[in-house]
Amino acid sequence: MSRRLRGEEIVTIDVLTRRGQNNCEIARTLGITEGAVRYQLKRLSEGREDGRKSRASKADEVAEVIAHWVRTHEETGVKRPVNVKDLYQYLVNDHDYEGHYRSVLRYVRAHYPKPKLRTYRRVETPPGAQTQTDWGEYPMVDVGSGPQPMHLFVQVLSHSRYPEAIWSESENQLSWLHCHNEAYRRLKGVAAVNRSEQREPRRQLS
Repeated sequence: MSRRLRGEEIVTIDVLTRRGQNNCEIARTLGITEGAVRYQLKRLSEGREDGRKSRASKADEVAEVIAHWVRTHEETGVKRPVNVKDLYQYLVNDHDYEGHYRSVLRYVRAHYPKPKLRTYRRVETPPGAQTQTDWGEYPMVDVGSGPQPMHLFVQVLSHSRYPEAIWSESENQLSWLHCHNEAYRRLKGVAAVNRSEQREPRRQLS
């Protein structure tokens, strides 16, 4: 069964295509089928939404069961299912549900409000697809001539979480470009997408 691609993967397909990679190479990089690559490129070129969004959900067939599950949890003060995977397992075990987990997840997201508190999740990316970069500021670093402010540029490979750290005396544009180039030199390659985590105001670390 083909899966729905994440936003990061769709961006990666677009970027790698612009860099001249063919559909087979992109499919191998992302671990998907060549047909999925062709579909996403066609959708991007036409600027339309994923056609699967308009399809009827298998979960519609068990809407009353899901509603009962939600009401049961609301009695304990929870506004939506505590765990959609638990709901899915309940549907499979007690109601012979033949749909997939994603269909239940989409149904719940479409018909019930988001919880006030959301859990964190780890997003997996293919090797070479993405790096993440950020600055940290250290105001009292002694590099031989007394304490002075120093800046630490950190680039992390999203797939392996392997970091490269580069010290800099400033955070200006030239330093930003130099640190990126040096980090990619050390990593021996350039990722398809770089995600900057820089925010203002920058945090200070002692």
